[in-house]
Amino acid sequence: MEEIICMEKIFIKNRKDQKVCVVVDKNPNSKGLVFLMHGLGGFKEQPQIQTIAETFFAKGFTCILFDTTNTFGESDGKYEEATTTNYYQDLEDVIGWAKSQEWYKEPFILEGHSLGGLCVLLYAEENPNKVLALAPVSPVVSGPLSLEIKEKYDNEDLQEWKNSGWRISESGYKIGRAHV
Repeated sequence: MEEIICMEKIFIKNRKDQKVCVVVDKNPNSKGLVFLMHGLGGFKEQPQIQTIAETFFAKGFTCILFDTTNTFGESDGKYEEATTTNYYQDLEDVIGWAKSQEWYKEPFILEGHSLGGLCVLLYAEENPNKVLALAPVSPVVSGPLSLEIKEKYDNEDLQEWKNSGWRISESGYKIGRAHV
């Protein structure tokens, strides 16, 4: 049986005139639409994002993956300028762009990992009639609650973070890239 590839990579502009890389994986017999969003410092090719997208596609959904701005993907911006606001606005802008496409369907599904999980929750709260279902995976939690996980950070790391304003660690996905 011949495999049909329906994947398309395009670049759109967000409200700040920055380039946003979007991948549309069109399902020929689409049952609906899923927007998938990575977390802070993430990108659309991360294994967990790809696995979730493949699962939705196998169930008959068209999948929209994108790199937010200010991350390590193919979109514009600097990682040190990443904010919850810019991630959320990029989600809104990608959905706004998708509305003009012939494959757009409402209500749609939102999936997000970590900071992307928080953003899809916030979007659904603001737009409940557009969202069919939510799949927040390990959504981000508050700073104080995160710090309660003592084994995640040692005292020296926490003190350095407090003094410098930065937490730097090696990326587990992009070799040689720092995860700040």
